[in-house]
Amino acid sequence: MIGTVFAVALNHRSQIDFWQGEFHEAPYKAPPETPIWFIKPRNTVIGSGDVIPHPIGETVQSGATLALFIGQTSRNISVQNANQHIAGYALANEISLPETSFYRPAIKAKCRDGFCPIGQMIKSSTVKPLDIVTEINGQEVDRWSTQDLVHSAPELLAALSEFATLKAGDIILLGTPHQRVTLQPADKIIVKAEGFPSLENTVALAGGLV
Repeated sequence: MIGTVFAVALNHRSQIDFWQGEFHEAPYKAPPETPIWFIKPRNTVIGSGDVIPHPIGETVQSGATLALFIGQTSRNISVQNANQHIAGYALANEISLPETSFYRPAIKAKCRDGFCPIGQMIKSSTVKPLDIVTEINGQEVDRWSTQDLVHSAPELLAALSEFATLKAGDIILLGTPHQRVTLQPADKIIVKAEGFPSLENTVALAGGLV
């Protein structure tokens, strides 16, 4: 059973590089020193095979990533012990409207219905470096490596557990690159990684299939 879905912003080196200049200006004045968290609420969560709604008049972007599943109650755990609290991993897609700021929570961009497809979990407390591949309508359109994440899965779990008590079934989305793929109604999108069940979804205008 899926619990709370936590996601982390600015956890890919390409994001840090892109925003570096603005982070030294108002209102930020300094780059972030710890992971930046937000929540994908329950209305956003769908499974493989479900439809991603495309709000009329909006730009909708794919953010293929890896989801970490919490296996037991976790509070103030260390990086060294983090793997003991991980039940497994799955492919996920942190769907979003374009981001223009990290100073306030991007509720309009992040929290819409169906904006968080999550695939089937594989049971593993660790995962090797992966290429996360996105295909749209049978064509590869994006590929990135988890080696380029700023904070590893154990580091993120330990950091989040410092101020939140995590429960079995809670999920952490590990982050996405700055460059995202724009989705169009009727697109068929597949997220792939070696050793994982693929995450497959169709995009449709909100209110019905196209």
